[in-house]
Amino acid sequence: MKTEQLRGALQSAGVTQYEADAYIALLERGSAAAVEVAEASGVPQARIYDVLRNLANKGYIETYEEGTLKAHANDPKTVVEDLEDYAETITTAASEIQERWQEPDIEKSKVSVVSQPRTVYDRARAWIKEAETEIQIALTPKQLDDLHDVLCDAYQRDVVVKLTLTPPSDTTLPVEEFSDRFENCVYEARYRDLPTPFVLLVDRTNVCFAPEASLPTASQYGVIVQDYSLSRVFDWFFQTALWTHWTVVYSTRTQSLPATYTNIRECIRHMKPLFDDGKRVVLTVEGHYREDGNPIELMGEVTNIVYADPYVEGESPPLETFISEAQITLDADGKSYKVGGWGALMEDIEAERFTVELIDNR
Repeated sequence: MKTEQLRGALQSAGVTQYEADAYIALLERGSAAAVEVAEASGVPQARIYDVLRNLANKGYIETYEEGTLKAHANDPKTVVEDLEDYAETITTAASEIQERWQEPDIEKSKVSVVSQPRTVYDRARAWIKEAETEIQIALTPKQLDDLHDVLCDAYQRDVVVKLTLTPPSDTTLPVEEFSDRFENCVYEARYRDLPTPFVLLVDRTNVCFAPEASLPTASQYGVIVQDYSLSRVFDWFFQTALWTHWTVVYSTRTQSLPATYTNIRECIRHMKPLFDDGKRVVLTVEGHYREDGNPIELMGEVTNIVYADPYVEGESPPLETFISEAQITLDADGKSYKVGGWGALMEDIEAERFTVELIDNR
């Protein structure tokens, strides 16, 4: 420890600067006359006698007369005890601060702009823990490591986890090395080879956003949203810029049925070509009635699909397919239901999950 640091520690434990300087000088010399201590420590000679007496009263040194006032440093036990007491006080204070601190309440605000991205990541972890239906997330490998445990827990709760992995800077990631990180944790993963903001959408309402970590510190901030309507803007951004057009690098989806979707357009893109060819499609939808919000789960036969054309299977869908009407008509329990997705306005049901159960010849 440097002399300046030792002086600071002694001052923190309750001695003055002059006392600390004089004591350090005596530690280095063992014993010395008052005048020598003053010269070595820089304490004014007019003050040195009072300084030494104060140190003696504290038990740090002992003074004696041999024609002139002299002093020597005592066994440092007393000093060590004072420093240890101070350290314990600081530790106790730190614990007390931690106990009394409560995370700032942003629950009452639909939109919060925070100065520290760390707040965004903490909120993201909390919302992932509470997820019930769907998680859409774009993140870097480091952020994946930080959130891996809660993402895997959500997947085990049957939450559909859609993940876009992005590099932290303008570099290429060895995506094939991440397969084991995706297994039993992600429903589907894609790779975007450009730096991307951190984006999280949970259950169509909760959003976390933080700019790219590579940006200057002055550009760092975070946005936290708790609003069903506003979160759709982030969903459009995720779907068009971070998801649909990028390469699938991991998927639990197979050619067999059932096949589950949380996005009505993805579901339609799967079954519409077969439906148009005259196949019978049996679909289960889980969601709620648009009028009263009551939950509903129905299984029935698809009798009509409204969706923007053109769309060529196997190719990235054009932008118009993201903004135009998407609707499925389902016959179930002797009734006909119009089913929409996120933000349904005219349909009977807003579905949160679509499961294609069966596709066969009529």
